[in-house]
Amino acid sequence: MHRTPKRLIVGGAVAALMLMGTAASADGDHPGLTPESVDEVVFPGQSVDIDKTVHTPNLPPKLDMCLIVDLSGSYDDDLPNIKALAGPLWDDIVAGGVTDLQAGLASFIDFPFEVWGTPTTYAYRLDEQLTGDKVTWLAAVNGMAVDFLGDGPESQYEALYQVATGDGNDVPPDGDSPGDVDAGQQCDYRDDATRVAVLTTDAAFHNADDGGGPFPYPGASAADTTAALQAADIKVIGLKAPGAGGELDALAAATGGAVAPTTSNSSDIADAILAALEEIDVEVEMDSDCDAVTGGVIDTTFAPDSLVVENGEDAVFTETISVAADAPGGVYECQDWALIDGEPMRDDEGEIIYETKTILVPENFVTGGGHITNGEKGKNRATLLNFGGNAGYMEDGSLVGHWNFNFQQDGVKIQTTEITALQFYDFGGDPAPPEADADTAAMVAAARVRVGNNPWEEGCTVHAVFVDHGEPQEDSILSFDVDCATGAFVWDDLTGGNIQIHDGTKG
Repeated sequence: MHRTPKRLIVGGAVAALMLMGTAASADGDHPGLTPESVDEVVFPGQSVDIDKTVHTPNLPPKLDMCLIVDLSGSYDDDLPNIKALAGPLWDDIVAGGVTDLQAGLASFIDFPFEVWGTPTTYAYRLDEQLTGDKVTWLAAVNGMAVDFLGDGPESQYEALYQVATGDGNDVPPDGDSPGDVDAGQQCDYRDDATRVAVLTTDAAFHNADDGGGPFPYPGASAADTTAALQAADIKVIGLKAPGAGGELDALAAATGGAVAPTTSNSSDIADAILAALEEIDVEVEMDSDCDAVTGGVIDTTFAPDSLVVENGEDAVFTETISVAADAPGGVYECQDWALIDGEPMRDDEGEIIYETKTILVPENFVTGGGHITNGEKGKNRATLLNFGGNAGYMEDGSLVGHWNFNFQQDGVKIQTTEITALQFYDFGGDPAPPEADADTAAMVAAARVRVGNNPWEEGCTVHAVFVDHGEPQEDSILSFDVDCATGAFVWDDLTGGNIQIHDGTKG
């Protein structure tokens, strides 16, 4: 039957198939994204998986930090060091990679009832709302002063609960009471920032309903405080001076925070905060603009959806890049980026770190695969051929693709190394050029061949004619031969598998 040739290109103009971008830095510099770029050839209706590693920053890029200070009498020698180190702490946090810092200040002693406290003490106070102004924050820090405390345990749970909720606390006696905590004193954390409550103390925690006073202790419980912090997504950093108990450890573990010890006079408080910030957990996600900028031609998904790691650790994802089945051929460009606690990961200069993606989609191609049997049934049924691959044209006329053929009964394995020619045909013999989606494709390719357990032989040539009859298992490889320096193989009328031929714009 006469076949009308549609297109024939022979030559060595072959694009690199299935290239995977590599990162410029192989040592996992933080912050960073590996690979930095991806270049892939993906045929319509197909996809490719890429391993992607997020080298998280040592500190979160957008940080809201509420410092909560113990102002009981035992902190008399700590407070001068806290004041002296607050300014360098701010600078060191910014230098560590935080591009958007807000800091607030709160303090606590205990409720003003014997034996918990004295008439001048308080359970919680917001001294400065979160601010991005260093001078304002430092003024609040320098304005702190210690007071006398009655018993050993203090109102740390109450302070953390109010930081998270701002609920206030109407304590006995009824009506106005010197122990009341005014509502609205929460730290106003931003939705898209990493939220941290840094609490420094040298004492154990009072829990709700503790005895010893004029009525059961009116402060928040450990359970309610933990739940409030978790609901507000606030990570606790505990700075434990000698005398503190295990409560900070439990809170840090429950909120994804960290604990760091300090000396008896807090002379290392800045270093302790920085060390703890580097140990807190962050949620890492991946995002992409591929679907939006390509009009749905390129779709990207990531597995898993998110990962929780410590600052400075790597998070590894698998990205699946899919090309729509009706995608026009062409070159598509888009970008991926990482989110750290919901905020785009940035470099040291504050610029978002992008991975650039170039997806090459062939416009005319043959694709498919499957297995072909000897036609027998039952125990006499045997597989003659397992095969799969694709070959097609890019916009510039270059050829891309790769095919594998495994003739099991003959013990012959064939892998193409370069598609050198591809020609589409239309059955019927009419003089007009064939319509889109021709039903026959003839391919020529350089290949390597292995017979049995012999070494691979390079420099062979494959000729294959694929026929798309429109139904799986009715398609066929009309003819197939491979020529090597040591010999040749020929197969004909191999019916089976699923061949799809797309010539021109797909209808």
